[in-house]
Amino acid sequence: MLAVGVDIHKKTLTICVLDESDKPVITKRIENTVEKVVEFFSPYRGDARVAIEPTHNWGPIHDLLTEMGFECKVSDPRQNRLIGKAVVKTDRLDAKRLATLFRVDMLPLCYAAPSDVRRRREKVRARASLVRTCTSLKNQLRAQLTRSWITCPLTDVSGKGGRAFVSTLEWDDDQKAVARMRLDLIAQAQVYVQKLEDEISHDAQGDLRAQLLMTIPGIAEYSSSVILAEIGDIDRFARAESLVAYAGLCVSEDSSGESVRRGRITKCGSAWLRWVLVEAALHTVTQEGKIRNLYERVEKKKGHSKAIVAAARELLVSIFWMLKRMEPYRPSGKKVSFAGEVR
Repeated sequence: MLAVGVDIHKKTLTICVLDESDKPVITKRIENTVEKVVEFFSPYRGDARVAIEPTHNWGPIHDLLTEMGFECKVSDPRQNRLIGKAVVKTDRLDAKRLATLFRVDMLPLCYAAPSDVRRRREKVRARASLVRTCTSLKNQLRAQLTRSWITCPLTDVSGKGGRAFVSTLEWDDDQKAVARMRLDLIAQAQVYVQKLEDEISHDAQGDLRAQLLMTIPGIAEYSSSVILAEIGDIDRFARAESLVAYAGLCVSEDSSGESVRRGRITKCGSAWLRWVLVEAALHTVTQEGKIRNLYERVEKKKGHSKAIVAAARELLVSIFWMLKRMEPYRPSGKKVSFAGEVR
């Protein structure tokens, strides 16, 4: 069985094919197009397995090679030190190292999200990006007002009242043009945000897992969709600790012998998942239950910031068991039916 390493770039792919004795069969650079990928890999159908890195358009390449019948795995770049720490680093050597590690079954792998999960991620991340763009534009408009010693009496400077307020200002033409541009961009972005929110809401209403997650205080349609998009298939995690580590919410540790040193959370995982869990935890700790009790204990000793992270970590453990058992949130530990009745 041949081992193939693919170094992916925006316009090109560098491919190295090794035989069972670790000798290069071919090393070649091709264009990053469907036609060229099919043309190169077609002769190797049934006789090769492929390793790629999660860069640029790895998803479509992974899907295409899988459809062609290849075993295609995605390397974890954080753990693949042979490539990341190499003194001499070229595309050809990177591709060869991928193939070599894959051939001897020493390639560190990461989760290759299926196409439906990637589409869901694209949608929820696009919504978050547009919301942040709106916030940035609003801040720019408020800064523009501040530079002119103007205080806007309205909370929403970009709303109907805000637009009317800006139109009454005695600014020169350049200032008015910049302000109108920002207001127009905000309005356009908000239209697309609403469109994405409608699609996300429709998807969540038809997903039982999302409905279960929404029984948690602080988790609504959007946040439940983010959680499901970032986690993917819950069955790929054997333990709750594995999911916590995937989210980067586990505590880092540097121990040797009898010396045990623990530090901050690792943050080696999905930043989107950590973000939405912390946001949800801020609401969850206002409700009575085990997560609030944990928050209060930690907050007394270590302050709010560490306590809310601990609450987010405990919330993720609850989510793990909710998705594994397909049952709603139990703040007090008592089992309840989906209708909310104690059983």
